[in-house]
Amino acid sequence: MALKPTNKLPAPPPDLAKRPLPLKRVQGAIFRIHRKNQPCLHFGKNISERFDDPLGNYGVLYGAMRPEASFAEVFLRRLSLMLVQESDLIERCLSRIECRALRCVDLTGAGLRKVSCDNRITTEKPYHTVGLWSQAFFEHPLKPHGILYRSRHNPRFVCLALFDHCQANLTLRLTESLMAEPRRKWTINQIAKYNLAIEPM
Repeated sequence: MALKPTNKLPAPPPDLAKRPLPLKRVQGAIFRIHRKNQPCLHFGKNISERFDDPLGNYGVLYGAMRPEASFAEVFLRRLSLMLVQESDLIERCLSRIECRALRCVDLTGAGLRKVSCDNRITTEKPYHTVGLWSQAFFEHPLKPHGILYRSRHNPRFVCLALFDHCQANLTLRLTESLMAEPRRKWTINQIAKYNLAIEPM
């Protein structure tokens, strides 16, 4: 009897720990949009985000290679609304983080097939199976610092999920409020690019 096809992301292959990983060097600036009342270099263990450890043993910091990608990841999630709450903009800031010599699993292209995965890893919900992939990469003998992947909300952008053992390789360089100068004009331009509107407080 033929197996029924499934659209679910497969779990990591049993031999993943024996395979070479498609690692890419990440160095220089990465970006993160976060709430002002939270530290920028926050490695979450709340098991609620895409690449979080399903057991909560290690923390994950989410960032992006460009500030525009950070905007997409934070503000394009609610597909049914063509607006952004002004309060959500006011309470957030954009930070630039300097990275030194990170080695990340590159899942932005051919690297997906090398580990028997595909781009469902960036769209799968709920996140249970994605968490198994994160755990498998974290435990791999090559000890990568994190994962590079395509933004779910704008696939032309590349995002990062960094494991907490790379914290010593990260330095916060700059933090700017999204709705204060000099970052305000950039924020307004991002909203206009997606034909969104700002809902006043």
